Amino acid sequence: MPAFFFSNNINMKVIKLNQLEQFKCVPRQYPNSTDELSVKLKNELTNTVIDLVFTFSVSTSYLTIAITDVPADFESGNRYEITITNITNNNNLVYLGKLLIVDENTDVQNYEYKQQSNSRYEF
Repeated sequence: MPAFFFSNNINMKVIKLNQLEQFKCVPRQYPNSTDELSVKLKNELTNTVIDLVFTFSVSTSYLTIAITDVPADFESGNRYEITITNITNNNNLVYLGKLLIVDENTDVQNYEYKQQSNSRYEF
């Protein structure tokens, strides 16, 4: 067994439906507040690409993306690849990551990826 291993753990961002639709990330390069950014989401199931309508802010540690127009494609259980680029700075890559959409009352701490349902459990 090797003395080391590589981890493919990716910090997945989670957005709960009907709540504040935003996420924070640690970017590769921090944009200036006057820069123009592009945020693209690629649905992992359908390969549909969404150009988000958003605002952003930069704090000492995080880039916060606040979605101002929620896409119709946002449904519980959908997973996306996030690509943020800085258009002002030659389309430099700012962030790559993953995004998961869940129902508003989902316990994300103990979340298991499966089809979510509101049906009554019977045994």
